Amino acid sequence: MTCHGSFTPSGESQILQITNPSQQYRSNSSMNAFSENLNQAVENFRQQHGLHHFIAFSGGASTDLPGVPKDDPLQKQFEQILAEREVRLVQEVLNILRHYRIAVLTGGTRFGFPKTAMETAKAMKLKTIGVFPKTALEKGYVLPDIDFPICVDPPYGESAWGDESSVFAKLLDAVIVVGGGAGTLIEASHILKMNESLLKYGHPLKIVIPIHGTGGVADGLPFVWGKQEIKNACMPQKPMLCGQDAAVYIQDHLDLFPFSQ
Repeated sequence: MTCHGSFTPSGESQILQITNPSQQYRSNSSMNAFSENLNQAVENFRQQHGLHHFIAFSGGASTDLPGVPKDDPLQKQFEQILAEREVRLVQEVLNILRHYRIAVLTGGTRFGFPKTAMETAKAMKLKTIGVFPKTALEKGYVLPDIDFPICVDPPYGESAWGDESSVFAKLLDAVIVVGGGAGTLIEASHILKMNESLLKYGHPLKIVIPIHGTGGVADGLPFVWGKQEIKNACMPQKPMLCGQDAAVYIQDHLDLFPFSQ
């Protein structure tokens, strides 16, 4: 695989596009080139901005109220209330974590919770990372002004939503889950599987914090089939009800570095 675009030392962001090699097969050297290029771009971004941890927000891109016609005024009211709640939640998290050497990671698209989290982080002057599939870029769904945008091409077949999930999961140190559907479930499941090896070999786990009462995947994660010892190790054992709860949990479980250090 090769990467087109890069994170430039001058601070200007270009989309890092992770693409397939032109050959009909992928050699070990092309796979290594993919890993090295992405790893180096991430490391450059960390070093330039003095970052230690990536805090992710994962949740649904849809704001539709099920069972209500799309042209019903109730849909608009629901969308506004949902957006206000999500903005408040993200602000609660970042009001505490903004003093640490973190960047905010989302799906980088202009819908639902990924959009809310990205725009809130930008308004609070935090560095941002967006990871999205090639199809999102082609359709014009990617938010502008992401500090480190990463476009993921599939290893096989046409681009589709979900291609980006493995890169998203690998990058984050902790993720806050709000609502969410199939895409959020893919990310959470991937993280839980990764944590099996991390725990086995004594590496720091990736923290998963579902916000209770937001519906969807967030409310279902405690019941997702998986090894209970893994969920006990990487997820809160009591319901997290707000952003402040989530931020304090991250403070307690990650070795965060304040900007004063």
